Amino acid sequence: MNISIITPIYYGNQYINNYLKAINKACENVKGIEIIFVNDSPEIEIEYDFKLVKNFELRIIENKENMGIHKSRVIGMKHAKGKYLLFLDQDDEITENALVLQDDIVKKEPDIILGNGLYEMQDSKKNIFSNRFSQDFATKERPFIMVRNFIISPGQCLVKKDSIPRYWMENCLSSNGADDYLLWLLMFNENVQIVCNYNIVYRHKYTGKNLSLDKEKMFCSQLELIDILEKNKLYKKEKLKILKRMIYYKHAYKQNFLIETLKNFDIFVYNLYYKIVWKGYVSKK
Repeated sequence: MNISIITPIYYGNQYINNYLKAINKACENVKGIEIIFVNDSPEIEIEYDFKLVKNFELRIIENKENMGIHKSRVIGMKHAKGKYLLFLDQDDEITENALVLQDDIVKKEPDIILGNGLYEMQDSKKNIFSNRFSQDFATKERPFIMVRNFIISPGQCLVKKDSIPRYWMENCLSSNGADDYLLWLLMFNENVQIVCNYNIVYRHKYTGKNLSLDKEKMFCSQLELIDILEKNKLYKKEKLKILKRMIYYKHAYKQNFLIETLKNFDIFVYNLYYKIVWKGYVSKK
């Protein structure tokens, strides 16, 4: 295998040893794995147990200043030697057999391999996709425009390095949260090939600080995403109009459900259809 796992570190020393333990187990039966830590809190030195670095190469990139998660991922990507990339957050993990399970699929060289995962909440754990229908649904572009980002974390995905759009690398979000959403939208726009790995390959850890739980910050990041797409001459304007309506509708409909729904009835109907027919995704919003 030839995979680079890229992880921005932001005041994350408390997570690193558990992260490395999980990587070690996943690398026991595979070769060619490198870990790239991008230190986005450069005033703090990254600390870890050196004995945990056994079955993989570890490199640390020091940002000169805080750059944010999107820019840090791009910086890590520019240093990556792997053919496939895994963008893993500092507080998340891959499962013990994640890399072995991906091996046969990687040989077919798709642009994205979307794996299933465990979503850890305060008092429970659930599969991100409880059935194959919902996971297959997440390989299609339209749900991302009409409903939401169906990929909870890029840690679920192996992404072919050469398939990542240059526009995503050159137009980084300054607000954390929606950079992976932007990546999927740009890749869908280029008609990439996405295949599913229905196995559990990823664990989204609950810390009480997960950015995805902060709806206002995520909304601000999504607004910046819209602004970036509006400047992209290759992104189809009709898709952007629907995406923009969906994001504003999801943010405002609880305050004035009837009016907002009437203005966005097509989006409401599509979301209702999803909940009835394609149910099985961990997020119910």
